Amino acid sequence: MILLALGTIAAITAINILAINFNYGPSSSPVSLYEMTRIVRGLDVVQIPPKLIERGRAEQAPSSEGSAERVVSRLLAARLSLPERDVRVRLQSDRFRPQVIVDEARIYADEGAANPILLGGFTIYVRQADGAWQTHSRIVDYWQARSVRFWRYATYYLGIAIVLPLAMLFSARFNRPVKAFAVSAGRIGDGHYDRPVPVVGPTEIRQAAVALNDMQERIAHLVRERTALVGAIAHDLRTPLSNLRFRVANADAETRASAEAEIRHMEQLIGSTLDYVDGEGRPLITEPLDLGSLLQTLADDCRDRGANVSFNPARKITVRGDIVRLRRLFTNLIENAIKFGNRVDLAYNVEGKEVVVDFMDDGPGIAEDDLPRAFDPFFRGERSRNRSTGGIGLGLAIAESAARAHDGMIELRNVPGGFRARVRLPIGAPVVAVT
Repeated sequence: MILLALGTIAAITAINILAINFNYGPSSSPVSLYEMTRIVRGLDVVQIPPKLIERGRAEQAPSSEGSAERVVSRLLAARLSLPERDVRVRLQSDRFRPQVIVDEARIYADEGAANPILLGGFTIYVRQADGAWQTHSRIVDYWQARSVRFWRYATYYLGIAIVLPLAMLFSARFNRPVKAFAVSAGRIGDGHYDRPVPVVGPTEIRQAAVALNDMQERIAHLVRERTALVGAIAHDLRTPLSNLRFRVANADAETRASAEAEIRHMEQLIGSTLDYVDGEGRPLITEPLDLGSLLQTLADDCRDRGANVSFNPARKITVRGDIVRLRRLFTNLIENAIKFGNRVDLAYNVEGKEVVVDFMDDGPGIAEDDLPRAFDPFFRGERSRNRSTGGIGLGLAIAESAARAHDGMIELRNVPGGFRARVRLPIGAPVVAVT
């Protein structure tokens, strides 16, 4: 990148030097009024060889048209000590700068120092004693004369035309690894530990990428160990629970009912914990799924249990995902809505590059202060600690883990008249819409 920057500076400098020092030859060299006087008198001029001046005679001389021509004619007549009517000048290609000549004559003429410069061609007519006009002409290609001025101004724009793409290339080469680094760091923040940061770019970015990958590997290792430990504990608890169930079988009815209720709660807790562990550690197995059919099946199951769940599929959308994870995701959200509301409405649609599934209920919702913590494992928004209403606190955590595994997300929001959970799944890799 340093070489690219130095090369850009060197290229612009070379262009400026060429444009400033480019010589178009003596035919377009500037000619002052003093040098025009020497041309008429037949004397040599430094930058204009005699062969470039055409001399001739004319029966008539055209009148000077512009103010610049009249000014140059008057000044030249004064230099030649001739009457103004006997000297006429026609300018070939300096018509684009007449005001400069007029201003110079107005400011310097009184001091006798006016000496305007002509860049293009011209013809000088000087009346002779016999009434004919002697001509002295320098014919210059109009566009060649203008090109001297054009290229010197065009250097600036040419420099921009060269620098701009090089600057964009420089910026892209520098920003691409930085952007990849930021995206990868964001994935780690979202809980994706299986996508290493590309080790590309400047030395500092590569060093940071290596350090981030090492940190990511350590975090993933700790998460796997924690998940395995929790899963092992939850699994091993099933055996003593089974033993307790046999031991209370012969107890009195009141003791047995209380103990069995506690055992059922612990089994529910263990089941939810194992579901959460399974979602964190289980690899994603994707296949094409009809989203409408999946939601319709879940809604029918809930209605069979007496829940008020409405769902009307609007269009067919095929989702490529893990059937176990998606079923668990949608089931947890539906059951969460049923638990706190009397009615649940399901709907889905495609928005841009995402499939959006809404779960609306008419329940009290979640306190705004608790929304940021709603996906934390074992967090319960219902603070009564009542097992029948508060739940275990893993439903949303399991759903969020499943959505994240599909590169999606869940949005929770209190809305007028209830609560809405919205699942977003990207259309890119895992989701395909079928029309």
